[in-house]
Amino acid sequence: MLPLLVLAGCKKTETQGAVNVVVTYSGFKPGCLRVQITDTASAKSVAKDFTSEIQGDPGVGKTMQIGMVPPADWGTSLAVRVGAFEKSCEGKEVVNNSGNVTVALNTVQTVTLSLQATDADKDGYVDVLAGGSDCKDDNEKINPGAEERCNDTDDNCDGVSDDVHFKLNQACEVSADCKGISRCDPTTQAQYCDTPAAQTVYPDADGDGYGQKDSTPRIVCGGIPTGYTAGQPSDCRDDLFSINPGTEDLCDGEDTNCDGNIDERFPTKGQSCTNLTNNCEGTQTCSANKQSLDCVTPTPPKWYLDEDGDGYGTGAAVESCGKPAGAYVPQGGDCDDGNPYTNPGATEICDGVDNTCDGIKETTAQCPGSGTPEWVSQTVEGGSNWLAASSWGTKTTGGIWVTGNNVRRARLTYPETTFTVTSSTNCGSQTVGGGSEWTAVWSDPSDGRAWLGTSGGYKAYQTQGATNCTFISDDDVDIFGLAGLRTGSGLTLYGATASSSSGDGAAFTWNGTGAPTYNIANNPLSEVFDVHAHSPGHVLVVGGVNGNPRARIFRLDPATGLWNPEAVQSPERLRGVWIVNDKVAFAVGDAGHVVRKTNGTQWLSAGRTPDNHSLTSVIAFGANSAYTTCTNGHIYRFDGSNWTRVHNGSGKLNDITGSGPDDIWAVGNNGRIVHWPAWP
Repeated sequence: MLPLLVLAGCKKTETQGAVNVVVTYSGFKPGCLRVQITDTASAKSVAKDFTSEIQGDPGVGKTMQIGMVPPADWGTSLAVRVGAFEKSCEGKEVVNNSGNVTVALNTVQTVTLSLQATDADKDGYVDVLAGGSDCKDDNEKINPGAEERCNDTDDNCDGVSDDVHFKLNQACEVSADCKGISRCDPTTQAQYCDTPAAQTVYPDADGDGYGQKDSTPRIVCGGIPTGYTAGQPSDCRDDLFSINPGTEDLCDGEDTNCDGNIDERFPTKGQSCTNLTNNCEGTQTCSANKQSLDCVTPTPPKWYLDEDGDGYGTGAAVESCGKPAGAYVPQGGDCDDGNPYTNPGATEICDGVDNTCDGIKETTAQCPGSGTPEWVSQTVEGGSNWLAASSWGTKTTGGIWVTGNNVRRARLTYPETTFTVTSSTNCGSQTVGGGSEWTAVWSDPSDGRAWLGTSGGYKAYQTQGATNCTFISDDDVDIFGLAGLRTGSGLTLYGATASSSSGDGAAFTWNGTGAPTYNIANNPLSEVFDVHAHSPGHVLVVGGVNGNPRARIFRLDPATGLWNPEAVQSPERLRGVWIVNDKVAFAVGDAGHVVRKTNGTQWLSAGRTPDNHSLTSVIAFGANSAYTTCTNGHIYRFDGSNWTRVHNGSGKLNDITGSGPDDIWAVGNNGRIVHWPAWP
């Protein structure tokens, strides 16, 4: 290859001769110069392309020097040719020039060749009119190297129209669902597919308007296909209409609003709680409407109000994990909640009512001697009047004391069937007058001892095995009634007595030794005729005044020792009282009037007995179970609604006692003692 040297800056080399080719180019800057040297004699030639050495400004030009040393076997006569190209020597030669030169040993011969072309817009391409390829040399953006734009101009000078290049006005498609015609956008000068209104849609299987999250989009023109939506692809559960980003967070164990969280509006879900309605411990659980939390608990037990304290209630149940305040029990079904002897768990006894709530009363086989139950009357010490009676224990383990005029006392201890009568006036250290009356008696349940009181104020006791009483105290104040309470080993007796003042009465408390304590002077009582005690806070005496309303009831305040009057609705004096428990009590009086207290409230009328006879005493086992005696010898029973005469007698009955509805005693004048349901 012919060695060609760029002379600028090169050290001169000794040769057989050299050529210095000076190329001057103007009006353009070639992208490549090709220098060809030919041996005129042999026609041998060699060419060299130059690109990086070319200097100058586009559209202006410059001079470039190229040196050569011809081969030793060439002649001295050489032809030099220079061709210029626009971008590279692979393109079109736009201009050339030739010259001849004769070389000599160790000399450098110079040949100058001038190249001229026009690149008016200086874009590196020569005007086609000057032999180049720039079809519009006044616009640098139009030349063979430019990108063809959709603007109805041959930007790249390839002679191909935009219609052909961009296939304008031909069918095109954006997607399989979106076809149109290819057109130019005059603003962006880009080709586009002119279709009906196109939109991107996403699968929407549940039809909630939100596309399936992370689904592949589909571009459609015109209507939205069935099962798709133009909504955002943000539905985390495309199989459920109720779950999507537009749904409020619900309490449902789902990411309802597709925010990546579950039930975030309900931070206490699953925590422990207390249901204030039923006092049960539970767990905060989603409510049925999914908008809130409920304290869900196990099914709480049912409680029933038990008014008579027999362990069975009645009425509407109260559901609660804790026992409600009041007399509630976990068993219902009581058919008479005013009678503790009547409930589904009771034993059928001989009392004339359905005790077991099965709709059937007792049979004769369940009564003493398997006979028909009846009030049996016997005369014990005829001619005597039995004025008071008190039983203790049960009908199989206890007994009864009765007292009357002529210092008579009588005792029957089960299983005895007859009374042992004592009429001795010997009472220990005191002799009781033969005409005295034992008007009051109370049997101590701990040992069956009888505590006694007379119309003359004697206070004594008599044990079961003794034939005589033991005198304790005498204050000459008539005693009308006695009651007592055992609290542990302590004993407290209560008495209803006469007073030294006409029209007044009195009441005392007593521990069985020494003298009793009476109501103080500034705590006056009207005439009182009976007393009963259930607890230290529930001790009552009853009586009346000679005026209207006549009835009086006083209750002992154990803290102060005062007997306080209670409001009572009755127009007549009251003669007998019985306390069932701290809530229920009865009082009876003249002209058949009865008052009752239930639930610890005020005294209200409980009706009148059928004959309107004056009543003398009362015993009660519940709010709906009571018995009373009258001056005409009758006995009446109360069932919660009505009083019914259950025994017809003659002569006054003075007192009634008993251990239960199947063991009731009544005593009266002329030695009469009556027992239900048979004589022992």
